[in-house]
Order: sequence, then C-alpha cells, then structure tokens
Amino acid sequence: MVYSRQWSIRESYKRHPYKVDYKMGLTREGRITAVDCRIIADGGAYCSVTPWVTWRSTVQCCGPYVVENVHCDTFGVYTNNPVTGAMRGFGSPQMNFVIESMIEEAAEKLGLTGIALRRMNLVRQGSTTITGQKLEGHTVAMEQVLDKVLEEIDYQNKLARCSHGRGNEEELYGIGLAMSYRGVSLGAEGVDFCAAIVNVQADGSVLLEAGVHENGQGAEAAMSLILARELGIDVDKIRYRRSSTSVIPDSGTTVASRGTIMGGGAVALAAQELKQKIAVFAAPELACAPEEISFTSNQIIGRGGRSLPFAEVIRGMFQKQQFPYALGVYRAPQVSWDEETGQGKAYFTWVYGCQAVELTVNRKSGKVRLLNAVACHDVGKAINNTMLLGQYYGGMAMGTGYALHEDLHIDGGRIGHTNLNRYRIPRSTDLCEMRAIVVENHDPVSPTGAKSIGEPSNEIMAPAIANAIHHATGVRYYHLPIRIAGTDVPEEAQKRGQL
Repeated sequence: MVYSRQWSIRESYKRHPYKVDYKMGLTREGRITAVDCRIIADGGAYCSVTPWVTWRSTVQCCGPYVVENVHCDTFGVYTNNPVTGAMRGFGSPQMNFVIESMIEEAAEKLGLTGIALRRMNLVRQGSTTITGQKLEGHTVAMEQVLDKVLEEIDYQNKLARCSHGRGNEEELYGIGLAMSYRGVSLGAEGVDFCAAIVNVQADGSVLLEAGVHENGQGAEAAMSLILARELGIDVDKIRYRRSSTSVIPDSGTTVASRGTIMGGGAVALAAQELKQKIAVFAAPELACAPEEISFTSNQIIGRGGRSLPFAEVIRGMFQKQQFPYALGVYRAPQVSWDEETGQGKAYFTWVYGCQAVELTVNRKSGKVRLLNAVACHDVGKAINNTMLLGQYYGGMAMGTGYALHEDLHIDGGRIGHTNLNRYRIPRSTDLCEMRAIVVENHDPVSPTGAKSIGEPSNEIMAPAIANAIHHATGVRYYHLPIRIAGTDVPEEAQKRGQL
C-alpha cells in the first residue's frame, strides 16, 4: 500500500504541540535565581513516546543556564488531535523557543542586552545543571560557540541597527540569536549501547555491519569513514551491509542523533580489536612487538618503517586459518536518574550550540524575509564534512519551517492542511545564505571523539528568528508558526502595549 500525500500527512505522527507557562526570577543585576515552569504536551489519541519527549523537555527546561531553584511540572495529555511522536528535536525545540524568548524579554526589562544576560548565566566548565549533574569530562563550549557566531555575523554592530518598529522604512530590520545545550543520545531515559561487526574478506575488502541504520542521515558514510581511518585503508574497500536485526546484536533504535556517536563508537571499538588480531599475526614478519605496529595508506607498518601490504597480511591470515573478524560493542557511560527528585546525571555528554539570524519584516504586509543565518555547534569530531554541513543546513531549513511556515490547521481534531499547497514547507526562495561554523572539541567518552549534530542544528532556529522579528518590529510573538501577515506592525505593537 502506498499512501497519497494527503493520507501521509493525516496518518504520520507530528511534533507535540506545547502550551507552556514560564516564570523566571532574576536579581536586578541579571542573575537567574529561579524558574517555575508548567508544560502541557498534546499527545493526541495515543501515548506513543510522550513520556520520553516530555522527559527531555523537563531535563532541559532552563536551557544552557545555571539556575539554582527550579520547579517544573510536565503533563502529557490525551486529546482527539493527531497522534504525536518522535520528531527532530524530541521535546527541545518547543522549550528552546520559550527559554530563548524569555531571556531576551528579561534582558529588556533589566536594561541589559541579551548577550550580557546570557554570559552572566551560561553553564561553564564544572557548572552544575538543574538536575544536579556536574559538567565535566568534556569541553563545555557555550562561550566558544557564542563568540564565534557574534564575530561571524557582526552581531553587536548590527543589533544597533535594528528597527524596533520605529522609523518610516518599509522594511523593518532585525537580528536575533539563540543558544542551547543538548544531551547526547538516549541519556537516562533508555538503555544505550550499540554493536558493529567488521569482517575482512580474503581479498582484503571489508564487510561492515552495524546496529544503527541508514535513514538518509549519513550514518553509513560516517561509519565507513571511521573504519577506513582506523584500519588505514581506502574507504572504497569497505562495503556497508544493511543487516537484518536477526544478524546484528540488538542496538536499540536509530534515534536521538546517536548514529555517529553510538554506531561509530561500536565500529571504532571493533576496528581496534581487529587491529590487535592483525598486529599479533604480522608482528613476527615485521620483527617487532604488536604494539609497535601502525596501520596507514593500505600498509601495516612495523618498527623502523618496515611494512607489508594490508591485503597481503590478510591473505596470510586466511592461509593460516585465522579469521580477521571482530565484534565491537560500545556501551554508553553510566548515567542516572531519580524519578522522585528529578535529579541525576541525565546525559553522558552534551552538544553546545548558537545560531543567529538577520531578517526584514515588511511594515504593511508582515512578510518576513531572511537575509543571513549563522550556526555554530561543538560536534566533538567532524567525521564526514559534507554530510555534517548537510545536517547543519537541513536543520536550519527545517527550523525555519517550524518558525514561519508549517501549520496543520487542526480544527475539531481534523487536519485542514493535507497537501503541500496549504501546508507550507520552506522553499528555496524562503531561505537565505546559511553559514556553518564547526567547532571540534574531542569528546573523551566517545571512541571517535564525535558527538552529534542532526537535532542540535534544528532546535534553535525558531527562537533566533523570533528574537530577530522582535528586534525588527518591537512585537514579541508567543506562538509558532509566527503569523504577522496583513498587519501594520507598529500598530500591532501599540495594541499589545509593546511600544
């Protein structure tokens, strides 16, 4: 059976619509002292993954900021609306929109810039999160990514040019910024491990199988590159086989941006075990100890530079009835969670990011035109630069749709917009020049040093756009997608008491 576009939109699960009541307490100097948060998530007619989506929302309900006093009640409710489930971001895009809008609003009330307020409260090396987790064992890169975005887009100078709904220009100019930290992989809401099998054939080619699967995100290419670099062979000698779950050990679902860190981690560990087997076999021929052997340029190299071709050593192993095969299992570092207190080490590592957007808003029509966007995330280690940039730009484009375009128009539980002529996803003409800044702080708990980017790139585009619209119009919008068409923007701001 093949669904039509209309039935695909009706039947597929959606991102959870959230209603959030959010209060933030600050000192006059700008130090955040308390947050009181109430989240209601529309789960539709079925439970689906609502408990896990809302768990992430709760853990990250204060964003990348140090807050000593937090009260958060989160409710997933059954409704007659469309069923909701796992969608890129998994509970964080909704909360980041709230948090980063609130940060800018609080800064205005205190007479500060949003940047100054953020710097005062950002998590840093050794900071404690709202769940009591100490951020250590990896680089906490919040200020690093912020500084790179500010410099790249010339944020401070352009902020002074913002219209704030004033003046007589037809096009109102604004620039906005948003920040986030995101727990990597499943965290304490699931058992987190992954397996990979590396099987070298008699001709020196390599068969790779892994428990995470290729869904178009680039996992196959990333894992093949990891294996090629570990074994020191050309990547075209590797064949990635998409295995049945009856063949590869259970590795959980391919979700939570865990393909590279978990799947790639398992591949790296399998490769290291395989290299040890090969080194033990080749050591007598190379007249050195196994630990003195290295793998590079399709060669196995011993002490003093003596080398043997990789394929030749493999043939020798088969002739001696030794099989170059290895199973690697990467088990995520220990995490913990107390359901009663809401405290614990929620994730074993974190991704840190910042995005900024320039735009204009037409004074009469309300049409938003994006001019420029910059994103910077600490990805740990870039494995495949081409696919990495694709994840950056794809996430930013998808976040643009979330901010400005995509609306199901649900009425009485029925979806009104069931085709792409009414359910507007971003077109190429809706997007702008996008620049990606890649920060690489090798993550010690990851076998490859890599973390993730698929979801981080998506989750802060909407608040960056919302903050830019506010700086252009003087109006703060509290609903997504943002609708300002057909409005005289300054008049709307006056009605809301915001000018």
